[in-house]
Amino acid sequence: MTMPTNLPIMPFIIVVLLLLPIRLAAGQMKGLAFALWLIGGLILTIRGISFLLDAPEHPGVAMLALIIAVAMAIGYGKGKFVLSKTSQRNLERIDQFTEPKKPIQVYSVRSWIIIGLMVGISVTLSVLNTPLLWRGGINLAIGFALIISSLAYLKSMKPVTAS
Repeated sequence: MTMPTNLPIMPFIIVVLLLLPIRLAAGQMKGLAFALWLIGGLILTIRGISFLLDAPEHPGVAMLALIIAVAMAIGYGKGKFVLSKTSQRNLERIDQFTEPKKPIQVYSVRSWIIIGLMVGISVTLSVLNTPLLWRGGINLAIGFALIISSLAYLKSMKPVTAS
């Protein structure tokens, strides 16, 4: 189950968000922030598991389960205690919006830089031909952290009620 290691999709998403000729209200921005964070997390999680399963230095089922458990524990901690704070700060920023904004403003410049650094780490691991077990564990941890921290966006969205 080899996944292609093509160019990262994130730069293309940024260009699309930059060029979209629409404006979004705060609630829509929260939904977009959640979707992007969750989808990024899912992609990295799937990619990480794929790398782990395809590793030529396959360590055996028990060791593979341990690597997955450790990566997910690290990802959970990073998502719950670090990235959730980033998500919360972004939610507070979005709540300050008084008028609809361009989709690219879904995250602050600081958050876009952090996203760029995470993409850069992934690209660097590929360029340096890092063993798949390491790449898989790192991608799984980062992906799971994004999934966990995306829940802050989900919790912030108010359910739609019928009038």
